[in-house]
Amino acid sequence: MPVDPKLAATVILLRSRSLDGESDDDCEFEVFMAKRHKNARFMSDHHVFPGGGLDNQDLTEQSKIRLIGPDTQIIEKLNEVCDDPSCLWITAIRELFEETGILLASNKSGNLIEPNRKKIKKLKKYQKDLQKRRRTLTEVLNKENLYYTGNDLKYFGRLVTPPQSPIRFDTQFFLCKLPSSQNINLFKEELTEGFWATPHYILNLFKKKQIKLIFPQYSTLQRLRNFKTIKEAFDNSRDAFSLTFLKE
Repeated sequence: MPVDPKLAATVILLRSRSLDGESDDDCEFEVFMAKRHKNARFMSDHHVFPGGGLDNQDLTEQSKIRLIGPDTQIIEKLNEVCDDPSCLWITAIRELFEETGILLASNKSGNLIEPNRKKIKKLKKYQKDLQKRRRTLTEVLNKENLYYTGNDLKYFGRLVTPPQSPIRFDTQFFLCKLPSSQNINLFKEELTEGFWATPHYILNLFKKKQIKLIFPQYSTLQRLRNFKTIKEAFDNSRDAFSLTFLKE
């Protein structure tokens, strides 16, 4: 009997690329991929985008009141996914911070944080606290008077794990440009290594069997290879609703 899929969110981090003049790949952006730990229960040794399942803290009123800027039109279209789809933006931001140390948080005016050296040290401590379940991200944002910054996430589609899979997810995909003042700090117990490359290059690695990908990552990279710039990807992100999703 098929298990019910768990709600999840994943973030496709993008950054601008410096063209070297020697490559035949003219894509002007790179995608971040991270390798799952070999002992992981799900997708061990596969390369993935940062993300994970919905957590109880994502559903609390305290969390929801600290979310600003999500795309309300997209939320309305996602009403079939869950009772309050805004929680999926919270899940995406929380999982991105736990796994990579990238925090999409802003002050009440919507200005994204720009950590200095002292703040970066504090963020690493908070990241560790979340990983060890010592506190929630909402508690961190309350303490620092910050807010989940939903407008930095561009909705990019939905994929549901097939019924025959023993572990299933109903995953929402978001695009996000890497904040210029932040750097990757991987949660090594889950993601052992990471790299940046163009969609074309990553797909070639997969074709040569140098990395492992599953369908959601593969199909997302296939979509991304159609765009030359981050702006093009963002501008076309809403076309996600015209896709045929992997459903039961």
